Amino acid sequence: MTPAAEKPEKKDVKKEAEEILKKIEKRKEPKAPAKQQKAEPKPSKKEKQIAAAPAAKEKSAMDPFGTLRFVLMTEKAVQMIEAQNKLVFIVNRRSDKEEIKRAIEQAFQSSVKHVNTMIDESGRKKAFVKFREPGQAGEIAIRLGII
Repeated sequence: MTPAAEKPEKKDVKKEAEEILKKIEKRKEPKAPAKQQKAEPKPSKKEKQIAAAPAAKEKSAMDPFGTLRFVLMTEKAVQMIEAQNKLVFIVNRRSDKEEIKRAIEQAFQSSVKHVNTMIDESGRKKAFVKFREPGQAGEIAIRLGII
């Protein structure tokens, strides 16, 4: 074989390699997306609850006693009235702090400083309500006939 005969073979190999690379590059190019309608994702449980929440809040805002069930009167609760200006209520389990605050302000016409909540062992939701004006918890307790 002559050296001249080998050179055309190398060019053919190079051309073939280039053609193969072009084909590979064409495969890697993204195809135009097919026209499809995108399905909307299903709402999660939390999103469903958020969507339903305004109706529940409007309903309880009209009726504060839908949120408040009763005042809890134990020795500890009476001590909290006297020492910390707080009342303890058993409230609807689904009520949040803002809803409880609005219900108490509407029911007793007194401003609330803050609300702490907890779920007790029996599954009830307790709301510890602190009032802005000193002695307000005692006045409300007297109006309710507790003290």
